[in-house]
Amino acid sequence: MATKTKKAEQKKELIHIDPTEYGIEENKAKEIAAQFKPMLEKMESLESEFNDIIKLPIEDAETSAKAKALRLKYVKVRTGTAEIHKQQKAFYLSAGRFIDGWKNTQLFASQGIEEKLEGIEKYQEMLEEKRIEALQRERQEALAPYDVENVEQLALGMMTDEIWNNFILGMKTSHEQKVAAEKKAEEDRIALEKKEAAEREAQRLENIRLKAEAEAKEKALELERKAAAEAQAKADAEAKKLQEAADKKLKAEQDKAAELSAKLRAKEDEEKRIQEEKKTAEKKALAAPDKAKLVALAGQLDLIAIDIPAMKSPEAKAIVADAKTLIAKLTTFIKEKSAKI
Repeated sequence: MATKTKKAEQKKELIHIDPTEYGIEENKAKEIAAQFKPMLEKMESLESEFNDIIKLPIEDAETSAKAKALRLKYVKVRTGTAEIHKQQKAFYLSAGRFIDGWKNTQLFASQGIEEKLEGIEKYQEMLEEKRIEALQRERQEALAPYDVENVEQLALGMMTDEIWNNFILGMKTSHEQKVAAEKKAEEDRIALEKKEAAEREAQRLENIRLKAEAEAKEKALELERKAAAEAQAKADAEAKKLQEAADKKLKAEQDKAAELSAKLRAKEDEEKRIQEEKKTAEKKALAAPDKAKLVALAGQLDLIAIDIPAMKSPEAKAIVADAKTLIAKLTTFIKEKSAKI
């Protein structure tokens, strides 16, 4: 009780202004004071509201709203006082310092309260900013496994849960598709290497077979030549009557040798043709990995076009439509060109 009385006396002293200090008559001073007293009375009527608000929990959003509403009431009283000050000073130039005293008193009494009320008012905004910052950090960490570029520039903390869930699902799906494509490319490369190794082994075995076949044919020819020579020796030892028969037999054997030689040349030509075809096939096989990479690239571009988020503004929608058209043209170009490899 003693404390309240002391505050009331201090307040009374604060708003007491002696008109004799300004050289103004008492009647005139009362007229001027009468202009300001309604505003002081309004401010006094707000004091109980202020005392109630500062006792409320600052964490409560309703406290922020009440603080803002009361601060605006103080602002209205203060601005009203400023207007009275302006009008009174214009009409009472001789009482300027006296009016300034009232204004300064009003400002001194109101300013601290406004600052406290504004601090209460802004508390919820500060909590919201901290919540958004924490959510930004949390969501950046959630995106870390998916190698998202410039993630710190994305307004992740401002996203609703629905938008965020769709966004991270898209990033996860894109990352998984990329990993799957890389795995497929590696599997294709290993399969190609195995295929080429098998073809080389088959060619090696084929060369061994052809060499053995050629050696066998050469041995057969050698035996035939030896048999011919023996027949010739026998013919030379025989009588003249057998000469014609021997010559006829020799000619037949020569014709057979010529036919066999022709067959060998035909066989060699066929083997040469087969080798050329195998070389051509090997060249095409070497180009296959690049073709697969181009096809995979076209597929990734198609996925990018599918994953472009929906836009709201007509301008953004037009940009997305043009981008999808350009991507479609690019994938068509890659597919057509890679088909010719």
